[in-house]
Amino acid sequence: MMKIREIHKEKTFYAVSAGDGVYEIDGELLRRYGMQEGMEFDAQLLEELHQKSRFRRAYRRACYLLDERDYSYSMMYQKLMRTYQDRELCNSVMQQLVQCGSINDRRYAERLAEYLVVSKRYGIFRARQEMLRRGLEKNLVEDALDGWEDAAEENIPAVLEKKYARYLTDPKDWKAREKVVAGMARLGYNYRDVKAAIEEYFADWDEE
Repeated sequence: MMKIREIHKEKTFYAVSAGDGVYEIDGELLRRYGMQEGMEFDAQLLEELHQKSRFRRAYRRACYLLDERDYSYSMMYQKLMRTYQDRELCNSVMQQLVQCGSINDRRYAERLAEYLVVSKRYGIFRARQEMLRRGLEKNLVEDALDGWEDAAEENIPAVLEKKYARYLTDPKDWKAREKVVAGMARLGYNYRDVKAAIEEYFADWDEE
């Protein structure tokens, strides 16, 4: 048994000073077990409530973040680790998030692939880089991008028109062409497809 010396309210929990340590206890658990300053409390139970409270808080934090946007496993784990700096705790929370379906890397990869190609209008190379940067496994990235190659290629004329039309004013301005090709490469498009699209752009421009 340990004597509770002090109970101090923090922002999201109560700091309970007992024995040689300070325990983070959820307000609901504090009230349920009737903890008060000066009372004797079982040391093992206090540690269990401390761990349970931290899990609840971390899990609620993860759910709050997921209400705002989707996360990959790696991204959410890193987010929790920066806050709680406890591998065992974060692993437990992640396991629960996976079990309840809140975190699903395959689903996340499929949604992200569509967003990057359709909404951001990235080429496959750039989309792949962005997906890997989010901590997704390579096989999931490749599976998610499978079938989006044609859509990405079809984006090229629209991207040229929107982002680079101001450079494409003279078919013989090779420096301008190189600048456009380099810019499109950064968006993930290959040189051959971009150069072909530029030729078609000027062909249509001449006809007009």
